[in-house]
Amino acid sequence: MKTSAFSALFAASLLAAAPAAVIPGTAYAHGSMKPQHGGMVQMSGETLFELVKGAKGVDVYISEEDEPLPASEFSAKLIVTSASGAKATTAMNAAKANRFAAPGVKLQAGSKVVVSLVEKSSGTKTFATFKL
Repeated sequence: MKTSAFSALFAASLLAAAPAAVIPGTAYAHGSMKPQHGGMVQMSGETLFELVKGAKGVDVYISEEDEPLPASEFSAKLIVTSASGAKATTAMNAAKANRFAAPGVKLQAGSKVVVSLVEKSSGTKTFATFKL
């Protein structure tokens, strides 16, 4: 009986001392999901996309674990499906740092926007979908 109580107490103390990373069922974020540029944020795999609607068009910022990814190492395009079902695809321009720009694109409420990102060196594709 003493062995059982001791074993249970020992197991409980080990569990309490275990680092949080080994507790099953616990999820951890890969950086902040808070918008940094006033837009909408989506996570796809390890990549965070921030879609920003502006007066001059649409910008998309990309990062991984709060670190900006250089836009020059990727190609990107916007695929916009309007509420009526009309679809338009626009290539985005790599701008400074981690920003892509699609000047002149206007997004309407009710649209679905897919950002397609392709890493130039590996060809790896990543997608993020936004509902407006």
